[in-house]
Amino acid sequence: MMEFRNGQFLVILSPFTDSEAYGYINSITEDSLILSVNPAGFLRNGWEILCIFLENDDIYEFYSEITYLEGNEIIIKKPIENKLNTIEKRRFARVDCEIGFVARPVTINNVSVGKLGKTFLGTIKNISAGGVLAETNLCLPVDSVFSFKLKTNYFIDCTAKVLRVNELPSEKKFQMGCKFVNMRIEDFKAISTFTFKEQLKKKRKQFYETAAKQKIHISC
Repeated sequence: MMEFRNGQFLVILSPFTDSEAYGYINSITEDSLILSVNPAGFLRNGWEILCIFLENDDIYEFYSEITYLEGNEIIIKKPIENKLNTIEKRRFARVDCEIGFVARPVTINNVSVGKLGKTFLGTIKNISAGGVLAETNLCLPVDSVFSFKLKTNYFIDCTAKVLRVNELPSEKKFQMGCKFVNMRIEDFKAISTFTFKEQLKKKRKQFYETAAKQKIHISC
């Protein structure tokens, strides 16, 4: 069973802001986590927050509430550890997007083709921390591998393996379901954070739309 420990890294997001904070657990009590957070200036006491963190090969997420804030130290309610929401890599929620890319084939039919220097254009239609749905004019066979730079908040070097291919005859294009391979843990965490923030934007929009319909005053 996963257990919280001192020094554990968390990403903190709130529906009241587009920013995120990064924190480390300084100490743990029976019902609270005491964190050192940076930046903490946009956080407010009493805010509900969403925390995500990586433990081995799993991403955990939990909702909590800030019960104390002073300087860069905050105290949040500690979730019940055996009830944390665990999302395995293959089960990461996908988010729709429109991200253009230039890719280079690495292997086709188990034959290395990287030295040929060929490239092709495509668009990422949705993304998760486990892989992408790529739309291109080129049909790569299943098990082909290609590399590309993924533009999120910055460019991430990615390598992906084709798992399935669907033809779009009316558009003369192909959609390839791909999984990331040989990914560095830093890039994995960066893509996890990017997709999670995109999900949070949708949740935030829904939250404000609901509040507007119900004429609820949201204090930031």
